[in-house]
Amino acid sequence: MMMKACAIIVAVLFCTVNANDVKYKDCGSVSGTIESIDITPCPQEPCPFKRSTTINVTVEFTAKVAISSATTKVYGFIAGVKVPFPVPGDACQDMSCPVAAGAKVTYKNHVDVKPEYPNVSVVVQWEVRDQDGKDIFCFNVPVQISN
Repeated sequence: MMMKACAIIVAVLFCTVNANDVKYKDCGSVSGTIESIDITPCPQEPCPFKRSTTINVTVEFTAKVAISSATTKVYGFIAGVKVPFPVPGDACQDMSCPVAAGAKVTYKNHVDVKPEYPNVSVVVQWEVRDQDGKDIFCFNVPVQISN
């Protein structure tokens, strides 16, 4: 019995330590409501994005409208300039489409941090837009790109 209780406590602590829910700023979500955002790895803020790694992004959201198709756009604001990050554009490959209004949805994607990216502080803006071009969700998160 004691061994089982210890295993449960360790499992809970492991999940808590590995959760990377981040603080974010909603930048205009219209067609959905963000429930949570997980960026892995992001053990602290600003999120450390190491060059030559892959960053995984999971967004839990609730759809406010029916969604038949969706696109992803990711940008970095560097010294006030909006620079695109290359990510796959079809968001329906990162979540199940179509989506009914009121449905809870999990969106999973990633961004590759290229080795040629400079060491720089950047605000990343992640947008997923519906078939009408409205943001299903949009969030900003501070990032530090480094070696």
